[in-house]
Amino acid sequence: MTDEVAEPAKDLDAMEDETENQDDDGERFATKRRRPLLFSLAIGLALVLLSTGCAAFAGYRYEKARSGLLLPGVFVSGIDIGGMTRAEAERVLAPRLSSVLDRKLRIRAGGVKWVRTARQLGVRASVDRALDRAIGMSNRLGWTSRLFHRLLDRPVGEEFDMAVSLKDSAVEGFVNNAAERVFKRPTNAFLDVQDGQVVKRGSAPGRELLTGPARKAILRALEGGRSSVKLRFREIAPAVTEANLGDTIIVRLSENRLYLYDGLKLARTYRVATGSPEFPTPQGRFSVINKRINPTWVNPAKDTWGKDLPDRIPPGPDNPLGTRSLDLSAPGIRIHGTPSSGSIGQYASHGCIRMFISDSEALFPLIEIGTPVIIAW
Repeated sequence: MTDEVAEPAKDLDAMEDETENQDDDGERFATKRRRPLLFSLAIGLALVLLSTGCAAFAGYRYEKARSGLLLPGVFVSGIDIGGMTRAEAERVLAPRLSSVLDRKLRIRAGGVKWVRTARQLGVRASVDRALDRAIGMSNRLGWTSRLFHRLLDRPVGEEFDMAVSLKDSAVEGFVNNAAERVFKRPTNAFLDVQDGQVVKRGSAPGRELLTGPARKAILRALEGGRSSVKLRFREIAPAVTEANLGDTIIVRLSENRLYLYDGLKLARTYRVATGSPEFPTPQGRFSVINKRINPTWVNPAKDTWGKDLPDRIPPGPDNPLGTRSLDLSAPGIRIHGTPSSGSIGQYASHGCIRMFISDSEALFPLIEIGTPVIIAW
């Protein structure tokens, strides 16, 4: 049997040293492998941060350069002004502003017509406040939010209305002027003599604008955007109509006739005597101020034509006034009967209007104090 030669046993300490040396070599190898990776990561991170910073800076500069522009999706009175400068927005909004201020309102009242613009009636409008609010809204957003809306064209969806106001004094001034034009005095029924002709005028109502309702109607029309409005007025009834005109006496000197009208209708005609050329009957509009039955005649001209007559003549057949007398507002002038029936139809009196006694008695009960008397040629 061949003897085997036994290998000498390794020292344990040597084995431990060898193991440690192997571990150190592995760690050093691993460390050498990690360093390039970490460096690469660091470089990558730095590049990312640098890229992000550059992008942020670029974005900031982009937004800064457009800070004077309104954000997308900003509207004023329904008009999109997004992306515009304030000056551009003002130009775009100018037609809308003009449409508000220059809108015409047609106004009617009592046959009178006007055309006024909203501006003339005191409407005031401005886009300044709306633009201030739109710009203020943009400024309240952070620059990153503004950048988001601009880059992606994302509308902010904000609506602002132009400021519209109304100056009441302008409407009131218009209504006051309109009231003067609309006003019409009522026409009373009357009789007159013009250019030798009897003129009959029937009554007609007047009119008056209802100023309070007129102001409200115009304000409602302006606020509601209406194009026309009709103002209310009331009729003013005449004080004297054909129904209550009553009697009128007309004396025509050229004819020596007295006409009694009942309203506008001729009721009676009488022959009369009027003043002589030396004592003409006065012409004009007068009225009956007194009625006398069996009057006493009082001498009105003791120093002239009546100097040979008594101071008074009592009622009786010789009384110059007859049996009935209607005293007029013209001084010393009367309509009366006369015993001198031969003077009827002549210019024979001292200014008074003489009638046959029977006619004066027939006329007397028909006439009231206050009855108008027109004496004309």
